[in-house]
Amino acid sequence: MTTDLPLVINDNKKSIIALDCDGVLLNYQATFGQIYEKAFGKQLTVVSPNAYHSTTMYGVTFTPEERTQFNAVWDVDGWRTMPMHDGALEACHLLHEAGYELICVTSMPASFTEHRLENLRSHGFPIDRVISAGHDKENPSRNPKKQAIEQLHPAIFVDDLRLNFTDIEDVQTKFVFIDNDCHDDPSRNDNIHYDAKYPSLLAFVKDFLGQGIVWTERPHKLISSN
Repeated sequence: MTTDLPLVINDNKKSIIALDCDGVLLNYQATFGQIYEKAFGKQLTVVSPNAYHSTTMYGVTFTPEERTQFNAVWDVDGWRTMPMHDGALEACHLLHEAGYELICVTSMPASFTEHRLENLRSHGFPIDRVISAGHDKENPSRNPKKQAIEQLHPAIFVDDLRLNFTDIEDVQTKFVFIDNDCHDDPSRNDNIHYDAKYPSLLAFVKDFLGQGIVWTERPHKLISSN
């Protein structure tokens, strides 16, 4: 099932773990190269492998017409054909077997959440809910996932963008940052609190389920990136 806000909260009483998708579960950057080749018949070469933004990773600059052409192909195939990040499927099955309900909270257009759910199911992820939380184009520093997390009250929220941990209030959620070591991470220089940092979802899950994780002792008070 895909869900837009408002949300139905944890009606089966399992503890929820909320998971970002791009950069945590699925590989947006790899798909960007595939869709570009399909749209323009040209294979891209990675020029900046540790880039957060796909255009930077491949050294691409779109004209308005090219962006429209690219988006038209992306909207047909992009959201439903992404490959997995290494270890993500194993991590999700370990959490599912441990009794957690997994919910994908993702920043993407709500009209394509069914494509995202189809993509996750095609890989065998034990995820039945996708919640879309679109970016605020007029206020890009606003956390698009704030309302979803405040309503879900997950035990854990995993994301690779620190902006998505800001301004969340009245929850006991632990925030886990997946650090993909991107040199152009939009929140790289912002003082944003998180409770643990890992290089991958699987690395976190193995520590978490094996009780090897050490949460930060800092007060759980998130500050804005402004």
